[in-house]
Amino acid sequence: MTQVTRGDTHIHVYEGEAGETPIILVHGFASDHVTNWVAPGWIAPLAEAGFRAIAPDLRGHGQSTKHYDPASYALEEMAADVALLIETLAAGPVPVMGYSMGAFTSAVLAASRPELVSRLVLAGVGENMLRETGYRNEEIAQGLLQEDVPPPAKEVPRRFRLFADQTGADRQALAACIRGIGKVFSAEELGAISAPTLVIAGETDDVARDPAPLAALVPGAECVVVPRRDHMRAVGDKVTKAEVLRFLSAAH
Repeated sequence: MTQVTRGDTHIHVYEGEAGETPIILVHGFASDHVTNWVAPGWIAPLAEAGFRAIAPDLRGHGQSTKHYDPASYALEEMAADVALLIETLAAGPVPVMGYSMGAFTSAVLAASRPELVSRLVLAGVGENMLRETGYRNEEIAQGLLQEDVPPPAKEVPRRFRLFADQTGADRQALAACIRGIGKVFSAEELGAISAPTLVIAGETDDVARDPAPLAALVPGAECVVVPRRDHMRAVGDKVTKAEVLRFLSAAH
């Protein structure tokens, strides 16, 4: 593991050993580089296609610094962490793939620092990037902080709480994070993305929702729906991998 430091935040970074072209993999909320990328089997097929995985644990996650102020998790802050990582380890421009919260972060990065991103994959996202999600995010935060696991009736908060418990995450840091990352992307912001982009999400993903309206606002973006997959299962699906590798290899 490599470490990149920005201010008071230490970002731990996994670096694959195979593949020539660096690709930045930005994980989702309550996850880390292992859970989002290593365990679902992304590293080997990327290496076979010529890509060397560079996967940070975002602030508040995995082995990286934990903060407890929601302001520390503004997407602009996390995008700046990833920008420094690219400047330090990959020298950009490089392909960037983000899943869920990682896709939010990657979109901010691509719009604000286009010189660092050669191709962009926004996975596990859709209409949720265009809607106000503050109420749902607060439900997730409360589900993380309360003593008991939320009941089945609170499906999304329960899902993330069980996931956080499974990975042994710092639930207080995650609650601050989910309260800090809320953002509704405007057509102007998404229109500023100049890198070739793939938007991909599961057909039954009730977190991302429909990816087509998001793809329509990113200039020239492709849109792919992964059949019969929800938010948790789409990330490691063979269709997801095949479509992402096809997209990345088109310019490789």
